[in-house]
Amino acid sequence: MKRSLKRLSLVSLLTCVLLLSGCKSVFGVQAPTITPKPTSGQPTRTLAPTATTAPTAKATKTPTPEPTLAITPSGPATCSVAPVLPEVNEAVAAKIPDETDYDHSFGPENARITIIEYTDFQCQVCANLAMNLRQLQVLYPDDVRVIVRYLPLTEEHEKADLAAQAVEAAGLQDKYWEMHDLLFTSQDDWMTLSEDEFSTWLIGQAVELELNKAQFTTDLTSDEVITSVFEATRESAATTLSTPPAVFFNKIQYQDWVDLSSLVGMVEYFKLSDRAFTVCPEMTIDPDKKYTATISTDKGEIVLELYPKQAPMAVNSFVFLARQKWFDNTSFFRVVPGFLVQAGDPTGSGFGKPGYQFTNEVTPKLRFNEPGMLAMSNYGDGTNGSQFFITYTSIPEFDGKYTIFGKVIEGLDVLESLRPRDPVYDQVLLAPDRLISITIEEE
Repeated sequence: MKRSLKRLSLVSLLTCVLLLSGCKSVFGVQAPTITPKPTSGQPTRTLAPTATTAPTAKATKTPTPEPTLAITPSGPATCSVAPVLPEVNEAVAAKIPDETDYDHSFGPENARITIIEYTDFQCQVCANLAMNLRQLQVLYPDDVRVIVRYLPLTEEHEKADLAAQAVEAAGLQDKYWEMHDLLFTSQDDWMTLSEDEFSTWLIGQAVELELNKAQFTTDLTSDEVITSVFEATRESAATTLSTPPAVFFNKIQYQDWVDLSSLVGMVEYFKLSDRAFTVCPEMTIDPDKKYTATISTDKGEIVLELYPKQAPMAVNSFVFLARQKWFDNTSFFRVVPGFLVQAGDPTGSGFGKPGYQFTNEVTPKLRFNEPGMLAMSNYGDGTNGSQFFITYTSIPEFDGKYTIFGKVIEGLDVLESLRPRDPVYDQVLLAPDRLISITIEEE
């Protein structure tokens, strides 16, 4: 029952979406912005700890003045190896079966990333997700395989089962994916129809797809098709998943936005292990030397003075990664005016790590008391990696919590010109400004 993807029609679909939707560049890929519509099953960001939680709350954009607090200096920083990808939850993974006879899939069987999608044809978020997964596989034809499974909310969505029967019936004439795509892209045309009206509409669409009308009409409610949908739904129900959509990347549950940009970020995140380092970098900087970093962007240059004496581990890592071109052709993936700018993640997802992590280096004299302070992003002491942020203003509540390892000495105007975008809160993300490269000079 498995069907292969007809690539030509999907490429045509992608072209149309790009033209109609407008594009945003995320993680080096030009992709259309498709706004998820709020409905039951709208996911939240919980795939893995993210350094974007370092500065999280919007309320801190305009901090309330606080008394200057004493800061306890940290001891020498230590570094340890840190897996790039989260561990598979074996209890969850055990409930997600491998590909079955009732699944439909597209993409190579040996793909490094297998995405399992639990869907409902009457779910609006599912529609966004389904079409974005179709596009995702076009962008990553060798890396991504998608398996589609039914998880209908039959009590709320009275036409979900019939819609699934329609794609199965079309599949008997080798047009599963054509009907699949049509149902999701035409939701507005049939969502308000009665079940009888929907049946008539489906038959009409079958004719438009050049299916044999008589055969489709018979197959739509045949025992074979009904049983196929029932068995597929029963297998999905056995996973104990309650609401669609549900998505798994290599059996790790994904709970982020379903726009194409976020999905691309996850693919890049899973591919990052190819570039990650397996050991901590050797300490090669000289604390007695002067180090400057020039960040080249598509808006101009930002020059930073680094603090090797106060934060040797952070500076050494930053210099190492810059010289390894880790930062080249990445993005300022989080820009919150009046608060901070965040970068350093090659995936742009907020999850990317270099393969190691190190503890904070806190110096009482260094505080977030002015714009342009350069510091490590983390989600707790000991989790500093490659992500960093630069402040737009004083943020005294960050004092003692994050490692300050430099300061902007030229280019604050460039920093302030960066395009606002906040993946923590924004459902629609503007194209990020590019971080072209970071050049290190030492004297």
